[in-house]
Amino acid sequence: MRWIEVRSDPSWVLICGKSLASDIHGWVALNVMNRNHLQGRMKSNSRDAEFMRLLSGTHHVSASFKRAGLVDGDEEAWIVHMDGDMSSDFDIHIEKMGASRLDSRPSLELFSPERMGIENGYSEDVAIGHIHLADMR
Repeated sequence: MRWIEVRSDPSWVLICGKSLASDIHGWVALNVMNRNHLQGRMKSNSRDAEFMRLLSGTHHVSASFKRAGLVDGDEEAWIVHMDGDMSSDFDIHIEKMGASRLDSRPSLELFSPERMGIENGYSEDVAIGHIHLADMR
C-alpha cells in the first residue's frame, strides 16, 4: 500500500530510517520548515516535501526524495507527525503499512551522512548545519 493513500492527513511524513541524526535534528528541520511555510518561502509544494528537502540539505526536491525518502532496499523508516502531537495515530499508520514498531530513536548510529549528501563530518551539529545550508537563499 502506498504511504500517501494510508496517511490520515498531509501532516504525516514517511522518511528513510537513515535520515535523522537525533530528535533535535528532526525538530530543527521541522522548525525551519514551519518558518518557511508561514513566510511563504518554501521551495517545495508541500510541507512533507519541504521537510525532506531540508533534511537532505538541497534546493532540489527530486534529490531530497532519493536521500530522505524510501528507496528499494530500505528496511527501516521514521513516521513523523509534523504537527507534533505525540498522542497521534502512529500505531494505526504502522499497522496500515504492514510494518512493526521498533524501540529505537534517531541517533548517529542509525544516521547515514553519505546518503543525506553530507561529504565532511559526522555529528549532530553537522547534520543541523546541513539543514541550514539547504535553506540559504
